Amino acid sequence: MVIAIGADSIPGLALPRFDGPTLALLAHPTDPYASLLVVGGRTAAEAAVAATALAAGRTVLSGEVASVQAPELAPRRPYDAPRWLRTDGPVRLGDLVDPSELQGFGYTPGTISVPFRTAPDLYTWRNRPLQVEIHYRTPPGPVLDTSVSRLDVSVNDAYLQSFPLQGAEPPWPWSWLAAQIGRPERRTGSVGVPPWMVFGQNELQLRFDMKPLARGDCAAVPGDIRTSIDPDSTIDLSSAYRFAALPNLAAFAGAGFPYTTMADLSGTAAVLPERPDAREFSAFLGLVGRMAAMVGHPATGLKVVRPQELPQVAGLDLIVVGALDRQPALASLLRDGPVRIEDRRLAILPPGRLDDLRSRLLGGGGRRDAAERASAQLRAGGEGMGALIGFESPLAAGRSVVVLTGASPAGVAAMAEAMRDPARLPKVQGGLTLLRDGRLEGYAIGRTYTIGSLPFWLWPQYLLGDSPVGLLALLALAPLLIGAPAYWALRRRAARRLRERTA
Repeated sequence: MVIAIGADSIPGLALPRFDGPTLALLAHPTDPYASLLVVGGRTAAEAAVAATALAAGRTVLSGEVASVQAPELAPRRPYDAPRWLRTDGPVRLGDLVDPSELQGFGYTPGTISVPFRTAPDLYTWRNRPLQVEIHYRTPPGPVLDTSVSRLDVSVNDAYLQSFPLQGAEPPWPWSWLAAQIGRPERRTGSVGVPPWMVFGQNELQLRFDMKPLARGDCAAVPGDIRTSIDPDSTIDLSSAYRFAALPNLAAFAGAGFPYTTMADLSGTAAVLPERPDAREFSAFLGLVGRMAAMVGHPATGLKVVRPQELPQVAGLDLIVVGALDRQPALASLLRDGPVRIEDRRLAILPPGRLDDLRSRLLGGGGRRDAAERASAQLRAGGEGMGALIGFESPLAAGRSVVVLTGASPAGVAAMAEAMRDPARLPKVQGGLTLLRDGRLEGYAIGRTYTIGSLPFWLWPQYLLGDSPVGLLALLALAPLLIGAPAYWALRRRAARRLRERTA
């Protein structure tokens, strides 16, 4: 790809004339089997328009050179990413995959997989399961041993439930008629998915495990049997609230959350060094491109600023990229957090004993222990060390900051590369993830903050956990929580009647 502006030239390559935002496909001057995609214009603004038109994919292109115009992109709403599951009601499996992918052939047809994505901030009362309703069809007649045949349901390789293929026999003559015309029997099953099992990228897995019916020594066993999952089967996330405790770098690595709440990354600013190194710039582009791929929409709302422009984007979520000694914004952003810069190196401020005790009581493990382990890694150091840091923005409450940094630009590039490795991605966790000698390790350090909203009656559960103590506290507070709204409603009613009598 070549990005050119105005009179820019490249030796050995004849660039097209720019009369406005332009896209062109040219032959590579030194490789006969390669091509060059040119994105350009008379000014930088026109080149940006050309890039937006290309990313939006709404312009009909033909020929080797095309002049394009700025596409009309509707404003985005929270959680409306094209590749994310809707949460306003049930979603058909037939809308997530082609119906032909929901069919199986033979006694062990293999796994039927239905991928789905969503933001990983689902929260329900006592982990009330999210509902999956499955309609499935099996061969009719005396073909299967339905007493041992079943349909297994899993999510993200975690087993949930099995449904027997032996259902209630329909009344005669419908059972006889179905067997005569060979109509598959349709059955329904409902399974709950705990919200903590749903991440950014998920997969619903359905597997038929069928046994042939013993038909005698001389009777052939039919092998061309067919099973299917009805496309009208649904996944329903509408019972969940949108609420999360941060920092959670696992949510950022797996779904770009919370930045991808807006699919176009509006509400987000990226802070780059004054003169980004090629490796830093590549890490930034790869990170943003990956988030855009997660939601299925280009990052047209993202603001990109330099460190001195940080006050202009203080009210936004921030993504900060750059090596420790090349990104001056880090000094101000990290000064009040648990991770700080000392002598051009990262250092950990041990948590207070009260914070450490609170984290242990709430089941989060000891933050002091995590801080000591992280400090040992930082002291070992090395030029190739990379780091990913998440924390609440000191510039605006409720806003998030994620820092992609390293001891050098090579460390920044290595950290970005590690986040693209599916085998190492699960190690990205907590509020700090360090990369050293090719190994990732996540640490839960620093104080948490929350985004989203919960009804008032769920706050005791969140604060005290889904434990007997939390339930007892909720029962103790119930009269107050229920009585307070009733009290104010009666008071407003009495005041209204008093005004009416006075009038």
